[in-house]
Amino acid sequence: MQIQSQNYNPEFGALHIANCGKVKLYNLTDTADYKFLKALPLNIKMGELMPNLTKDEYTRWDEMLEYAVDNALNPKNITYIESLNNKPCGIITFQPGNITKLDCICTWPVEFGKKVQLAGKNLFYQMFTDFQKIRGKKIQLEAITNGPYDTVKKYSSLGFVPIETYPTKVKMETTAPKVKETMRTLSQTIFYETTPQERVNLLLDLDI
Repeated sequence: MQIQSQNYNPEFGALHIANCGKVKLYNLTDTADYKFLKALPLNIKMGELMPNLTKDEYTRWDEMLEYAVDNALNPKNITYIESLNNKPCGIITFQPGNITKLDCICTWPVEFGKKVQLAGKNLFYQMFTDFQKIRGKKIQLEAITNGPYDTVKKYSSLGFVPIETYPTKVKMETTAPKVKETMRTLSQTIFYETTPQERVNLLLDLDI
């Protein structure tokens, strides 16, 4: 989360910065977003949203959301929330730099059993956009291998390659040239458009 010092209503922290079709993207910019962040894992229950997973898989998914929220509270991180039909459906938080580090990405359905189409790719596209602006060299992440889905496969499709393997995770990275190539591919399916940056109160604007 990026902390800013502008004078504004402290209840309005997040910026609505872009749309990907019907999905809205918000940049969390201030401690005013703290209440919303803390409310997410209390109100989003994966076991009530997606059928046919094991208890351990639901637990791991819930843990990933909690981990994302904890990392979003790090002032060095940039955090984005996405929503569909005024319901939050994903979060990504990362630390920008020459080597940008993805701390966590987590998406979830807004209707029972229905994944939000392109939810993860929308968030990656936003991170890639920021990465290109700062002219970073690499992006690194850790793909969990004990979760409900094959994250290594998902990240590989976005240009990441394994560099280290551990018992429950795989460290992966991608480079600036590969990010450029991946963004060209994503732009064929993602309808990303920036919007006038409007400050909003996520607790009022989104249903959780």
